[in-house]
Amino acid sequence: MAVHILGGKARGFPLDTPPENITRPTAVLLRRRLFDWRQRWDGWHFVDLCAGSGAMGFEALSRGAAGVVLNEVHKVAYRVLERNRGKWDERFPEGPPARLRQGPFQALLGRLAEVVPREAWLQTVLYFDPPYQEHALYEEFWQLVKQFPGEVWVESDRLKGPALEAQRQHLSDHVKEVWQGDHWILVGRARVDGGEAEG
Repeated sequence: MAVHILGGKARGFPLDTPPENITRPTAVLLRRRLFDWRQRWDGWHFVDLCAGSGAMGFEALSRGAAGVVLNEVHKVAYRVLERNRGKWDERFPEGPPARLRQGPFQALLGRLAEVVPREAWLQTVLYFDPPYQEHALYEEFWQLVKQFPGEVWVESDRLKGPALEAQRQHLSDHVKEVWQGDHWILVGRARVDGGEAEG
């Protein structure tokens, strides 16, 4: 199975996807609505914490993102991600490369400054799309991004995921919400606690 880039220089570019029992690709309509809304990516960085095929990050790269980091914990899915980056680099050798990381999202967030310079955080999107039913992962995510000043995109599901209203409460700036069926993506900036950020 393949998914395709929807816009930008790589429109139509096919990406392999991991087996469906391992990851769940973001619905095409959700991806289209988000990237139709945020069309200008000059100077922006995109960090996908649960990347799967990498479609969201490669979409941002196709549309001009300054840097993309794709993180995946599952070894089989990570091999698919490596294959997709190899095909991408062969087709688009002139652009910024996607940087890959393998491991839990918590580890990446704890060392975010190693992959995205702090001075770029205000124009960085953290995209979080874990297994919907793993509610505790959402709570961990919000705890870890309390010092992050950039934008967060959080995906979940009305039936399996945590309550949307509870997720909204973690935002100081609620920018956008997109839906397809029971699936939603929430866009905004996290509530920031006092103290020094780590990384």
